[in-house]
Amino acid sequence: MRNVIFGIIGLLYLSTNLRGQTSCDADLNHDSVVNLQDLLAILVHYGDSCHPFLESYPSILISEIHYNPSTVQGSDNDWEFLEVYNPNNFGVALSGWRLEDGISYNFDESDSIHALSFLVLARDSDSLSTVVPAEIPMVEWPGPSGLNNTGETLTLLSPNGSVITEVAYEDNDGWMTSPDGDGPSLELMDYNLPNGEVASWAASFLIGGTPGAANSMWGLSETE
Repeated sequence: MRNVIFGIIGLLYLSTNLRGQTSCDADLNHDSVVNLQDLLAILVHYGDSCHPFLESYPSILISEIHYNPSTVQGSDNDWEFLEVYNPNNFGVALSGWRLEDGISYNFDESDSIHALSFLVLARDSDSLSTVVPAEIPMVEWPGPSGLNNTGETLTLLSPNGSVITEVAYEDNDGWMTSPDGDGPSLELMDYNLPNGEVASWAASFLIGGTPGAANSMWGLSETE
């Protein structure tokens, strides 16, 4: 209450000292005089934060990483992919979202992900289109770089730059080694598990993984 009183006194002082000036910034209602109505207009916002408004965005998960396909499947250039999953009961428009660090991709206004469904980021969309379900959106990341075979960080950012999720995978140090060239992809064992923790990930049961479809581990892991 004391601060409110001091605030009113300060505003009264401001209004008094603005008399006679050609610029009257405190005349909020533009009636050519700084009066009680202007003071009340300011007091309505007393205590409001002046920090920029931070938008909130729904959670999207990194659900599968195929960073080193086996020679039986084919070249890394053809079969590497990254899969993201939308665990929400509504679709998410991805315009302004972006992937950084290991691979870079800026989603545009045409990119979206359906409710409880997937989006696949492919190194070569022509190859992946032969195994990704037709209804699943797929994009191709630009440039010649691929997923690092020894591990790297993958970061998904919202349009305001906040980190939605981040996974720093490896081919050792507790991470399963078979996704490193033996055929399986690296799968998130369940979408209820912490996305970035090593214990949440395992090798897929299928050679080449399950791009755009439910992970082979889902329904088999303990999420409690």
